[in-house]
Amino acid sequence: MQLAGKTALITGGARGMGRVSAIELAKLGAQVIIVDWEGEAGTRTRDHINRLTGRKAADFVYCDLSSLNEVRVLAADVQARYPALHILMCNAGITDPVRRLSVDGWEMHLATCHLAHFLLTHLLLDLLKRSAPARIVSISSDAHKAGPGLDFDDLNNEKIWKGSEFSNGASFAAYHRAKLCNVYFTLELAGRLQGTGVTVNAVSPGYFVNTTIYRNLTGVFKWGSWLVFGLGSLLRLNTPEKGARTHVYVASSPDIEGVSGKYFAYCKEAQPSPLAQDAAIRQRLWAWTAQVTGVGG
Repeated sequence: MQLAGKTALITGGARGMGRVSAIELAKLGAQVIIVDWEGEAGTRTRDHINRLTGRKAADFVYCDLSSLNEVRVLAADVQARYPALHILMCNAGITDPVRRLSVDGWEMHLATCHLAHFLLTHLLLDLLKRSAPARIVSISSDAHKAGPGLDFDDLNNEKIWKGSEFSNGASFAAYHRAKLCNVYFTLELAGRLQGTGVTVNAVSPGYFVNTTIYRNLTGVFKWGSWLVFGLGSLLRLNTPEKGARTHVYVASSPDIEGVSGKYFAYCKEAQPSPLAQDAAIRQRLWAWTAQVTGVGG
């Protein structure tokens, strides 16, 4: 029970790898806060954890992370209800071939994967620092390597849809950009947190993990994903349980106490793409995001 007395917050914790991470951290003794916009799945996960552990190990908090106002409400609620926070796992993500906008006017991959976690992290930083040693775990993907990077003239992902109502290719491009943002954020934040007792690291869960994140794909992409994910699951190669191992390792392992600003895959330190290590780009992205969210400036 190495996490007894520790509190962990997991965004996107109702399903998939977030759910597995919540279960495993609770089994290690942590009090887990499951944050998700899927209320029924969130309450089921909470109740499952509480039955499994035989204690009130999990709480569920509803939040649509694509709304910056809801993120602010979430942070205020956490600060009011919990005296400490030792683990913040920024796990929530989406893939959607339809270009949708958040209530704030931001494209949903950008809003959910990047802006929400940038804002939430900053709003909870003081609580994390008071709880130190504490860890921030940013769930990225090796998809951050699979594209040309950010277009600062199109950060809201308009051009990549090329005027179409939906596009699987545009969805992947937006996902690539969002996951690249996660790595930029991690590397830049690590430098800013030196000496605070709070570490931050990025994680890749591996390839083609069979979660519900791909459920909005269409056409040949949908059939292809069913084939790949189904075969992988049959062979036990890409289950959420395997994908979440690195999440849990980076959140809890004493082996990486004090390690910060790194990228992990398969429970080992790995190298992000050379593009992700460009300090000038990450500082430019940071400045833009701070202006948009009103924090981190």
